[in-house]
Amino acid sequence: MYKKRKYIPIFSTVIILLLAIIATISIFFSWTKEPLEINNSVATNIASESEINLKNIIHQSQKSVVQIESTSDLNKKTGSGFVINNHGDIITNAHVIEDADTIVVKLTNAREYPAAIVGIGKDQDFAVIRVPELNQLEPIALETDKQIDIGDEIIAIGSPMGIQNSVSLGLIVGTDRSFSINDYQYDEVYQISANITHGNSGGPLILRNSGKVVGINSAGISDTDIGFSIPITQVADIVSDWTENVKEDELTFLSPTDQQINKEKLKEDALYIGDYFFENIALRDYVNAYSLLGSQYQDNTSYTDFRQFFQTLIDLTVQDKIIIDTQNEEVHMEIKVEITVRDETYQEVQESRKYLLVIGYENDQLKILKLQQAK
Repeated sequence: MYKKRKYIPIFSTVIILLLAIIATISIFFSWTKEPLEINNSVATNIASESEINLKNIIHQSQKSVVQIESTSDLNKKTGSGFVINNHGDIITNAHVIEDADTIVVKLTNAREYPAAIVGIGKDQDFAVIRVPELNQLEPIALETDKQIDIGDEIIAIGSPMGIQNSVSLGLIVGTDRSFSINDYQYDEVYQISANITHGNSGGPLILRNSGKVVGINSAGISDTDIGFSIPITQVADIVSDWTENVKEDELTFLSPTDQQINKEKLKEDALYIGDYFFENIALRDYVNAYSLLGSQYQDNTSYTDFRQFFQTLIDLTVQDKIIIDTQNEEVHMEIKVEITVRDETYQEVQESRKYLLVIGYENDQLKILKLQQAK
């Protein structure tokens, strides 16, 4: 009797264990039948923020980057440069402005100013020019402390073939390249995986993770993604010495004597201004967009009202730009955009819009004189 009672608990325990094992196996197989879904919102947000940060770095940097046109009896050169202080001083390449009779600086908003040479390298391919009217422009920051390594991500901004503020992304692939071109010696310069053309020369090489300038784009190998940039650390002290010790009465501003408006150039600049206006709207830089408008438009529309008009905007892409007419030194054009807005119920709605613009000169500067949405 005692033995029977002794085995009953053991038997019960075995049964319970078997049932537990069967249940576990059943649950396991039911799990494996379900698809595994991972919604990595953190990774998505990081990627999205990275894209936004890149756009903002480029947009903010472009405000400090200028196009430079220099002319002499022999030729005309186009290059780039970037504003570095509140004196309106601009770093560029020496070969862009050497032997120039005139030097004209053009901003992203198509404004043009004559420039004076502050200093120019003899053996090194860098120079500084000054445009006092740019003393209110936000200068771009220089990175003079950080060690630059192979593999660092960079952004090269310039004006290749006269196209203002084009952007190339790449990497630092070398840090000690040395060679000579014509009369200039390049010692221990950066090699980058981004092409540098004549128009890019003098533009900034920007470190992507800081948004600061680490080099001066200077040379490239044609039809390849191989470029070379002078480290900003090589020239920073010399540049500071030039800009701090130059005397204003010693500067000669090399402005062109022929100010006649070229019709084709006016059309090209007008298309650029229209595109740049909506680029600012898309990035919610309403202050910069508002500054492109003519004085009469600003008198009739306050900045607050202007900004309020675009407040519901989520996304905007320019689809097409058409010049309708050119008369009296004014360009009439139509720009089609695809936009995403948030309606009264906070739902996202996509739609197409057309805007009519009149772009012309006001106080010798190109402005959007009229802007209205087409019906």
